[in-house]
Amino acid sequence: MGRIHQLTEGSAIYRYSRAIYRDLQPHLLQQQLRPELGQRLLLAACERTVERLARDHRRFARPGAALFADVRSLFPVSRQLFVYDIIEAHMAGALEYLDEEIAERGSADLLRCRAANRKGKACQRVPVTGSDYCPSHRYLERLQEQRQDSDVFAA
Repeated sequence: MGRIHQLTEGSAIYRYSRAIYRDLQPHLLQQQLRPELGQRLLLAACERTVERLARDHRRFARPGAALFADVRSLFPVSRQLFVYDIIEAHMAGALEYLDEEIAERGSADLLRCRAANRKGKACQRVPVTGSDYCPSHRYLERLQEQRQDSDVFAA
């Protein structure tokens, strides 16, 4: 989680893990010896689930149920249905976002560079925050921007 999280924290898909965390954090069990541990466990579980969803959401059956199973012990029994409903609502939004990305980009692998290597295979590196390309292929993004600018001036 650490390296990928640091590189892609600004990625659009992470807004879903942060939204789940923000909505659930006030409802964590209060009678703990170390309340910050519950917060860290909740955040880590949310990010892990969203990363897995972003990598291959077609093979991730019931991501909401998987996340709920990971975090249910952090909440009182009286709030667990509420927690499950929040998780399901956010996961539905994330799946909808991934479907839109597939329609727009042809792929929903948001944690992988969009470029191809010299052998024609997809680059396996993690993109730079706010970009579709890794540091090695960042020049491709600049070339696209230059082409778009020249097309605007030519028209």
